[in-house]
Amino acid sequence: MLVPILISAALLAMPQGRGHDKGDRGGPPGHARGGDGVPPGLAKKGGLPPGLAKKFGPRVPERPYIAVDPRYTDRAYFLIDGRWELRKGFNIGLQADVRDTLRLAPVPPPVPLPRIGVDLHVVLFN
Repeated sequence: MLVPILISAALLAMPQGRGHDKGDRGGPPGHARGGDGVPPGLAKKGGLPPGLAKKFGPRVPERPYIAVDPRYTDRAYFLIDGRWELRKGFNIGLQADVRDTLRLAPVPPPVPLPRIGVDLHVVLFN
């Protein structure tokens, strides 16, 4: 009966370690150190969401325009090399990004939009 109490007291009196000593990184674990202070995988405030950026292909244009059909969140038109290209079959995460673009102020398109029978919501990401 006395042995468990003594073991518990000894464990409580021992100094607590800091885990693996890899140096002080100056931030919460899992956050990258960078000039912008944005964790990896997250878009900068007001910037193009990473999932939508991937839909442009290997190179994101300097002025990324996206046109969204307000009826559908699983697709969008991307202005690539002066042409609007439809990308479909978005997952749930990308559909949320598409819904968020509908909340942004529309801009006039630099080239004529595809004629699909509905007004597309065009957004320019800076």
